[in-house]
Amino acid sequence: MRSAPLHTLLAALFVAACSDNSSTPATPDAPADTAVVDTPVVDTPVVTDRGAVDAPVDTGPLPLFSPCTSRVQCGSGRVCSSIADGYPGGSCTKACTRDADCGAEGICWPFVGGGSRCIPRCDTVADCREGYQCLGISGREDRACFPFCTADSQCAPMACNQWTRTCGTTDSTRAENGAACAASADCRSGRCTREVNTDGAPTGSLGGICYSLCTVPPNTAYNGTTIPRADCPMGSVCPRDSTTTAGGVGLCRVECTTNDQCRPGFICVHPSRPGADAGTYTNGYCAAMNCRYMTQMCPSFATCQTTRTDDAGVATSGICVRNDPDASDAPTDATADAAGDLGATDGSASDAGASDASAADAPTG
Repeated sequence: MRSAPLHTLLAALFVAACSDNSSTPATPDAPADTAVVDTPVVDTPVVTDRGAVDAPVDTGPLPLFSPCTSRVQCGSGRVCSSIADGYPGGSCTKACTRDADCGAEGICWPFVGGGSRCIPRCDTVADCREGYQCLGISGREDRACFPFCTADSQCAPMACNQWTRTCGTTDSTRAENGAACAASADCRSGRCTREVNTDGAPTGSLGGICYSLCTVPPNTAYNGTTIPRADCPMGSVCPRDSTTTAGGVGLCRVECTTNDQCRPGFICVHPSRPGADAGTYTNGYCAAMNCRYMTQMCPSFATCQTTRTDDAGVATSGICVRNDPDASDAPTDATADAAGDLGATDGSASDAGASDASAADAPTG
């Protein structure tokens, strides 16, 4: 791991600094980003103190954050956050109560099953091992390497969960991308843009909406007539905006071709295609509408709330706000958010997607 000092930036949801729908040319005056994503929930086995299964390596204890399969490899006072815990390749770590316990190269992060463990700091994905991404953290200016598997080989003998980006399985009875949600626990991915954020402000996403994370593919993948799926689950696409870069983190959005394929209050956004062959993609993704743009109108149970005006005072952007704030079309049996499960948020998310710099959601340790 690197020894550079803590990097200061933003990031959206993943994520603190968020983008403002720059990837949705079909709605150029989309409202400023207000959505806040819940801490994701992942159903991975909880194994907090694995015994000595493998023989100690001849070279002595492995450095902190090295790949591991057993506790004994990591040395006295340390543990192995294993593949069974959701960590690609395993990771030597130790229990902590504060960042200072982890040294200059780590931060203290909640661990599945209770307690906290050290995870490595980072500035970019290049600072992280294969199977991990450098993501922002809600309420903090630094970033850390969190599980983000992209292939089963990174989780062998287990599989890479394409919904959660951790090793293992998840509850397939939970909602898929595009479905309504009141909390992260409602979604198969463990990620939900809620109707009302943590400050009590409406986000425009009526009933909430589930999403997951993707690895942004090379620019050439966006030169075709359709938005690429990338490594999103079937039925979702990986749109990008002007801030996303290949290899960074994007948001998997439920795919659509027409507005009637999206829930009330959402429209099917068809972003512009790059290059000389001007036009829009033939497919799109469901996003909260801008009710102050052209003919977009909120459903009957909601009212358009202006979020932006031009210099002449004319409304240019707005979000749909439910008439009865106590009512919701989200699941009624939604479970509460679980702190410290595999997935942190970088603060807010936009329908335009998340960039590697602003992150999207940071899986927890």
